[in-house]
Amino acid sequence: MSFKEHLLSRNYDPALYLNQTVDDENNLLTVHIYNLDGKFTGYQRYNPLGSKKNIPYDEAKYYTYTMKGEKAFWGLETIDYSKDTLYVVEGLFKASALHRLGLNAICVFGNNAKHLSDVLLSFNMSLVAVCDNDAAGLMLGRGIERMGGSYVVFNKDLDEYDLSELELIFN
Repeated sequence: MSFKEHLLSRNYDPALYLNQTVDDENNLLTVHIYNLDGKFTGYQRYNPLGSKKNIPYDEAKYYTYTMKGEKAFWGLETIDYSKDTLYVVEGLFKASALHRLGLNAICVFGNNAKHLSDVLLSFNMSLVAVCDNDAAGLMLGRGIERMGGSYVVFNKDLDEYDLSELELIFN
């Protein structure tokens, strides 16, 4: 399986995004992270052959760098402001799965929705957090709920579903 086929199997379609580097030779995906002003605030690198353990960044499965004090998001370039719902998720592959359905979704880095509330409320859309079934996911969901939004908890990651399953859930 090629690296692009692997990404598609995780519901990430590189054709949907501009701000990324797909390194087929080394099986690395690097996505750029921005704030609402369009300022580059960091990046996340995905290496499917990496380790989930706390090890040097060049050997990690996921490595995220964000500039200190910045509010960082991924998926901003896909937002369709004519739609009235914005899904807020914890990981880029979860957001990309929703993008493949044509839905608005952004990934937040750090699950403390309280410090992101001013930014999230500026979208003037209904906010729905799609959360992992763990403490961090519930923290994000409750933060979105305090902003007047809602949340749903899944037992498995969105990128572990087939697109046909996700269409039944979200449409």
